[in-house]
Amino acid sequence: MTKYLASLLFALTLITAAPAALAAPTAAAQTTNTTQGVQLLNPLSGSCTAGQDCLMQFLKSVLALVTRVGTIAIILMLVYIGFLFATTSTNPKNKELAKEYLLWTIVGALIILGAQAIANGISATVQAISVGQ
Repeated sequence: MTKYLASLLFALTLITAAPAALAAPTAAAQTTNTTQGVQLLNPLSGSCTAGQDCLMQFLKSVLALVTRVGTIAIILMLVYIGFLFATTSTNPKNKELAKEYLLWTIVGALIILGAQAIANGISATVQAISVGQ
């Protein structure tokens, strides 16, 4: 039963996050480089120029996507945990299960928030050092 619900929550998360992740690229993202007839699409939405760090922009985009998907998963898990707490009168084992799920959901939320905070801190530090401030 637990594997079924976990699979269902994962599938719902993918279904809700997929349209945003797979949206058609904007006109800026379709800038192309043509060399000897080969045409390449820019995966960084055209936001990276020659003087910028393209890898940093790409990693920020990946982190933003992971944060969005993780937030959806956390919200769905909190709804499920609420359901487990609500059904403790019919099944006392649900209370312990809900407590365990709540603990690990909070840990996951802290990891996602921590990753975002660490990335912002590293980015600000690197920019401050590179400018010479």
